[in-house]
Amino acid sequence: MKSLNYTLLGLRGLLALSVVIFHIYGSAVIEGYIGEFPKEHLLYVINYAGPISVDLFFVISGYLITQSLSNKRTLREFVINRIIRIYPVFLVIHLIIFTVGPFIKYKWMTGIGLREYIVHFVSNAFLLPGMLQLPIAQIVAWSLSYELFFYIIAGLVWFIYHGSKLNMLGKYISYLVIIVFCTVVVYARMDLLFFVVGVAVYFCQDRLQRRFKAAKQFYFNGIILLAAIYASFQTLKTPIAAALILSFLFFITIITEYGLLSSILRTRLMRYLGEISFSLYMWHTMVMFPLKIVVPKITNVIGYSSLSFAMYASLSLLLSIGISHLSYKYIEVRFAEYLKKRRNRNPIDMLSDL
Repeated sequence: MKSLNYTLLGLRGLLALSVVIFHIYGSAVIEGYIGEFPKEHLLYVINYAGPISVDLFFVISGYLITQSLSNKRTLREFVINRIIRIYPVFLVIHLIIFTVGPFIKYKWMTGIGLREYIVHFVSNAFLLPGMLQLPIAQIVAWSLSYELFFYIIAGLVWFIYHGSKLNMLGKYISYLVIIVFCTVVVYARMDLLFFVVGVAVYFCQDRLQRRFKAAKQFYFNGIILLAAIYASFQTLKTPIAAALILSFLFFITIITEYGLLSSILRTRLMRYLGEISFSLYMWHTMVMFPLKIVVPKITNVIGYSSLSFAMYASLSLLLSIGISHLSYKYIEVRFAEYLKKRRNRNPIDMLSDL
């Protein structure tokens, strides 16, 4: 059994934090707290922090889901684990939005009819917006739609290889159908290719770890490659090919856990942010929504409107981390453990785990 990769855990924290900063900056510009950075400004890279971070999250998912499936004995076990991992936090936020949203006129819920409400409630509950052009309730949940698509494809491939009774020709035909279908889908959703990078990293990792020799000239590789990924988004009109190659090279530094970036990512703070990263990713926009209303009123009362951005940014970050800490502790850990214990009490589930 392989030891936990703390660099990978810390990277999750860095990526989640980057998405939070991206949304703080974007919403602050929209609310008029600050002006948008010009393209020639060094901090203009913030405009790419969100998309790049989500794409690198997809690489992590491609890597970890492939690893997870390789250790699973049944497809059912994989599906249940994925549901327990994602849905508790997602559904809490989902129910809050669809309970409160129509009353506070949240986004497209203003004046929504009962039929539309039910349709959107169900479509969002099944993570359809994102892959499909449907109204989305949770801004960040579009990426979960991509994740779900990858889970389905990865699960099908696993089932064809391990669980189906097809002969070799039938398996090859099934693989071909999946490849053609995915090619068509990827043409419209190019970001899905980052999952493939993660899959490639998983299957190449043993060879890469054997051949990689830690040396001084590689010490800054992680930081250089991460900067190169940002540069590819900023300077190229079609950055996807360059970003995919750079992402693969970047993840070599992550799986080998060598270099300055790895040292930073393995710090206690980054590992902590990595642990709460899913909750942080899911909750931060929920925290920011009421702050957009409250912060201007506070700054008007104290008479210092120049403090609006500082107050908005600091409260968004601190409250997001605080709520995510509670979400991780009570929903991701304790509630998930409760669900797993109930599952293990079921004789059928117990037999499937033998």
